Amino acid sequence: MSETPHTHTDEEHAHTVEEGETVIVCYRHPDTETSLRCNRCGKPICTKCAELTPVGYRCPDCVREQQDKFYTGGNLDYVIAVVVALPLSFIAGAVFTFIIAGLGFFSWIISFFAAPFTGGLIAEAVRRAVGRRRSRYLSTVVAACLVLGVAPFILFMLINGNLYGLIPPGILLFFGVGTIVARLR
Repeated sequence: MSETPHTHTDEEHAHTVEEGETVIVCYRHPDTETSLRCNRCGKPICTKCAELTPVGYRCPDCVREQQDKFYTGGNLDYVIAVVVALPLSFIAGAVFTFIIAGLGFFSWIISFFAAPFTGGLIAEAVRRAVGRRRSRYLSTVVAACLVLGVAPFILFMLINGNLYGLIPPGILLFFGVGTIVARLR
């Protein structure tokens, strides 16, 4: 006898509507009827939860478990990232606020080219410091360090009333955060 996969029904995900009629519901959304199952673990999933993979539909738990295999970093990597990224972000904020912003109109043009480079430099420094290990939230932590490192300079410019001086650090935040997230994904 050949056995078909996923022929079992989970009693906790089944509801009896009428005599003999059983309705399967999503394990994450108990109000949603479904006939779809994860092709890996067999849990019933609704179309909101189902994630299409090259081998079929999977539940979010199985997808996350599969992705976790690619993340080799630990909690110490986040500490290392903050120790490396925060001082570099502070230096970058100072350079963009006091040096580049002092160049007048050309500061905007220079900022457009220097900001992605600066974000990439910070991301690469963190990547090397953590030994090229990957962590799920590393890009978020480094991007937050850039925001925290530049924020005092933006506040300083606001207090002094120099609104044009806000543009170079603002460009740094916009393009730097984007570059960091792209490089540390």
